[in-house]
Amino acid sequence: MQHLIISAHPNENSFSNALAEALAKRSRHNDIDAVIRNLYEVDFNPILTKKDLSKIKEGTVPEDIAREQEILNDSEVISLIYPLWWGSFPAILKGYFDRVLTNGFAFKITTDGPEGLLKGKKAFLHTTMGNSIEEYENKGILKAFRQIHGQEVFGFCGIEVAGHLFYPHISDSSTDMKNKYIEEALGFYKTVLPDEEVVNSVKR
Repeated sequence: MQHLIISAHPNENSFSNALAEALAKRSRHNDIDAVIRNLYEVDFNPILTKKDLSKIKEGTVPEDIAREQEILNDSEVISLIYPLWWGSFPAILKGYFDRVLTNGFAFKITTDGPEGLLKGKKAFLHTTMGNSIEEYENKGILKAFRQIHGQEVFGFCGIEVAGHLFYPHISDSSTDMKNKYIEEALGFYKTVLPDEEVVNSVKR
């Protein structure tokens, strides 16, 4: 089994990247291959260009897109970790979806409508945010986040969205609270990653 962990936070000392490291450690502890793709560290180009579109339409996938597609295709479990900015994904992550989840790889258009091509995979979403859960629930948009960020991306591609966790007031959270969030996140994977004890410490 391969576990793809996509992190989209520019601060290497962020909670998002600490969570990515903890998930990778848990996976490797249980003999699961973990691949972390920190989009900032790998300097991923998020801009879908006219040249990209032309090549993809011709059946020639640009090398950097093909590399990400291969990793994604080989992964049975996908974890997405990102901060909520302006109610959406960071631009680099939106660009990852634009460039990597292409027609013919992630989905195809049939006479009956779009069909996801990445079936048999599970996705777990982790969203950090500055506000409280209650504030977004009162606005009626927490459900929309789950639908738009999860089903309209991964579900559209045939991937099962196994769950979506939100981490409120993350910038103001104490180290103890961040460690608690990480332990809760690890428990979130109990049906996929065996429940073994792994010590994690967030030095953020």
